Amino acid sequence: MKPFLLFLSAVLTAHAHFLFVVPAPDGARASLFLSEDLKPAQGAPAAMVAPARLHLRHQGQDQALTVEKLGEAYQVALPGQGARVIHGLLDLGFTRGGNYLLHYHPKTILGSPFDVAVGAAPVEIVPHGKPGAVTLQVLAHGKPLPNAEINLVLPDGTAKKVKTDATGTSEALAIPGRYGAWARFWEPAEGVRDGKPYEQLRHYATLVFDAPYPALPEATSSFGSVVSDGWLYVYGGHIAKTHSYSKEAVSGQFHRLRLTGTPVWEKLPAGPPLQGMNLAAHAGKIYRIGGMAPRNEPTAPSDIHSTADCARFDPATGRWETLPPLPQPRSSHDVVVLGDQLIVTGGWNLRGKEPSEWAETILTLDLRADQPRWVAAPQPFRRRALMAVAHHGKMYVIGGFDDKNAIHRSVSVFNPATKTWSEAAKLPAGKGLGFAPAATAHRNKIYVSVSDGTLLQLDESTGKWSKVGLSTPRLAHRLAAHGESILALGGADNGKNFDLIDAIELR
Repeated sequence: MKPFLLFLSAVLTAHAHFLFVVPAPDGARASLFLSEDLKPAQGAPAAMVAPARLHLRHQGQDQALTVEKLGEAYQVALPGQGARVIHGLLDLGFTRGGNYLLHYHPKTILGSPFDVAVGAAPVEIVPHGKPGAVTLQVLAHGKPLPNAEINLVLPDGTAKKVKTDATGTSEALAIPGRYGAWARFWEPAEGVRDGKPYEQLRHYATLVFDAPYPALPEATSSFGSVVSDGWLYVYGGHIAKTHSYSKEAVSGQFHRLRLTGTPVWEKLPAGPPLQGMNLAAHAGKIYRIGGMAPRNEPTAPSDIHSTADCARFDPATGRWETLPPLPQPRSSHDVVVLGDQLIVTGGWNLRGKEPSEWAETILTLDLRADQPRWVAAPQPFRRRALMAVAHHGKMYVIGGFDDKNAIHRSVSVFNPATKTWSEAAKLPAGKGLGFAPAATAHRNKIYVSVSDGTLLQLDESTGKWSKVGLSTPRLAHRLAAHGESILALGGADNGKNFDLIDAIELR
């Protein structure tokens, strides 16, 4: 036996390593390595994956991929965007001095995991089901393999074994996030290779996929959302075709989803139908500020008005509490909390048939005051359809649409300690990328999702934005952060509202 194969045999004897193909967050590349989980194993020689023959299936067409060595690692570039499947074969031949051949059949799904079968591999793992209840079916030569053992790498990195039933199907997996899985299928086969006879083929299927979060309770855009105490809260939004406004086009529904354990939506007390607003959280309570509410019936001409109403929801009591109204109605704005101060920025006042009034001030509410009141301060812009995030004690106001119908890539920064404004690095150039973005701060970084689905991250040390992920293209959506993922929620594209939640892995 050649020295490399002797070393390979020793490695595989000490640990059961399997070929995983793990995509980068932006879906442009994927890494190949042998491991028991979704990280390269210590001691497993990276070069073992070099002979892998991989293909990318995109829009029903297969394309051969080239395995490239980058430093000590091996990767493949992934052309195209959106839903794609990587599949292939790594033939390791004889190992451990046995009389069998060892074949790995990796598969990786980018996008929705459901009902994606390649069909050509001797053994394959296929996800089925729905968000919150994903099952895995093991197929051997296209037929269900009962009583097969599936070894899982769960989203939190722990391991679990499950068995398939008579239909080759596993129990349901409820936790969303990235999974790894492998299963084996050994079959008798007689032949000779390199002058040596073999009597068996040992096939191992691997799978990498992202189990989706349960869909939003309703397809919506321009709604409110916030994460607080391990819960994701969503409120209202536009639920009809884009630019269709009426009392029935806007929702006042209020729900929350637990982000740990089994995620199930919980219905909370509803409020007035609103869109063009957002939520904020402070000390465990949820704040709803302003918004837009149509007053016309579906068959009547649009009569849309901003509102000054503000309210606070206490999860402990399950009740809404009225807060001091805004000095003027406002919608298409955003709201953040810095310390104990709730700050409203941007937006406008829609007044039906009367000309709209653009907001020229930020408004601050002291949440610890016995009798809180709104305090106004100058704002150096007129913009709506923007996003704001709290970051390092400052408010970052991102993108938007101005009173001259221009889309902005500006990032304006307010420092409440000095009451001053400054400018951070603009969003990258691109058609419409500053209009109705979504943004969040997570682990000392700012993330922005723009209309083409790109997830951007601001590097404050260089003052530059970089692409770190990709999700479904959309406008008027929201971002939330949980663990190692950024969640892109709802939104609209081509006149249609979405109920999907895309999880963009940051690892």
